[in-house]
Amino acid sequence: MAKSKKRVASEVVVRRQRRTSEEIIEDLQREIERVRLRARAKELKSSPAVKSACAAVRALDRALEHAAEENNTTLRHFLADARKPLGAYLEKQGVQLSKPNLPKGRKPASSP
Repeated sequence: MAKSKKRVASEVVVRRQRRTSEEIIEDLQREIERVRLRARAKELKSSPAVKSACAAVRALDRALEHAAEENNTTLRHFLADARKPLGAYLEKQGVQLSKPNLPKGRKPASSP
């Protein structure tokens, strides 16, 4: 015999919250803006200068990974310092960059 489920009187029926027309319009406008930003970033990436800048950022990211494998913290800090302004410029222009593996902690004192 199969056991039947008993309904508990304290069960509350949760009703679906429907969005208003204004909320739907706002969401669609945000989606349109997101698509426009992606299209602008795609146009930027077709530029030879921006392509080279993106390649430079990727090369710096690879160098950061290799320096991390070698435990060379001084080099990692210098590479991170070189990446920051270029990455900030590209992100300001609308190009999506991957999150870098930046070094944590204090910057080692540079030797003369």
